[in-house]
Amino acid sequence: MKYLLSLAIAVILSTTAFTKLATGYKITGAVTGLPDNTWLYLRTATPDVEIDSCKVQNGKFTMSGKIAEKANRVYLHTAKYTNYVSFWLENTNITINVKAGEFKKGTITGSVTQDEERQLSKIKEAVNQQIDSLEKALKPVKDKEERKALIAQINLLEEKSKQMSRNYIRNHPNSLVAADLLNIYSSTWGKDSTTALYTNMSTAIKATRYGREINDFIVLNRSIKVGGQYADFEQANALGKTVKLSDIRGRYILLDFWASWCGPCREENPNLVKTYTEYKDKGFAVLGVSLDDNKTHWLKAISDDKLAWENVCDLRGDKNKAALMYGINAIPNNFLIDDKGIIIAKNLRGKELDDKLKELLGNSL
Repeated sequence: MKYLLSLAIAVILSTTAFTKLATGYKITGAVTGLPDNTWLYLRTATPDVEIDSCKVQNGKFTMSGKIAEKANRVYLHTAKYTNYVSFWLENTNITINVKAGEFKKGTITGSVTQDEERQLSKIKEAVNQQIDSLEKALKPVKDKEERKALIAQINLLEEKSKQMSRNYIRNHPNSLVAADLLNIYSSTWGKDSTTALYTNMSTAIKATRYGREINDFIVLNRSIKVGGQYADFEQANALGKTVKLSDIRGRYILLDFWASWCGPCREENPNLVKTYTEYKDKGFAVLGVSLDDNKTHWLKAISDDKLAWENVCDLRGDKNKAALMYGINAIPNNFLIDDKGIIIAKNLRGKELDDKLKELLGNSL
């Protein structure tokens, strides 16, 4: 009887321990090349939120907690991202071994989703290596015909890589890695291709954050093109007031997609400020839509870059609903809209935008 009682207690304790393990994550890490008391941070990729942190002690570190999703893509990094590595976090035991300056080359074990992504990388490894090799070979080439031939080879290989990704998504309907992949490329591949791949996914995957975001793209995307009608939307401006695109008054309106973290956007802003100043009194208006998920960073960029026009943001990052509606897959990006609501041009920047406005509105006063 004592034996049976002891066995029952052991089973209960074992089950309890397993339950505790299953309800959260525990990261056990080793790092070389970082001094003691160096802070390490764990943050989600989208939205950009810190979920854990700890100090390195004797080359070791540990983190523990719980995530709501089955798995989530996260970054482990030092201050100012001087070292960082991306991986899939799950509510399980995970082991990480990294070296200062080479975090991306570290080993991460324990995450099934991470293992799956590693398998996908191996599938595409040969093609990606060929692309890298050709891109390196292209850099010093000056001859136009030779460059053209190399670029054509790169484009073929990139299309092959994309097709491998599409095949992977199609053949793995219950994969979070596949859902993440489709979520990343949905706006690039377009509504029709995305819908076909999404329809094939399992109900469980569709219910994840990645699945929900793919569905948002499918529902919101309007396949907007030059020559077509604009799509109206509303978002909060810098003061928290709701603003509609249709509220903006002007003979020609530039719908400008940008973000505080986008280097090329910030480089282009001074040019747009100059153009806006030159043509605002002749009927030119701008509505900026930020793909930020951090309000402080967004507002600081507006102030620093002296953006005098209306700016809005829903703080959903690259899943901004207006960006999904307009099929934005890269920024900076913009649409020029006339007073009849027709998209008359896309991606005009610098001199191209100035020349177009000069054609439409004449020389500045």
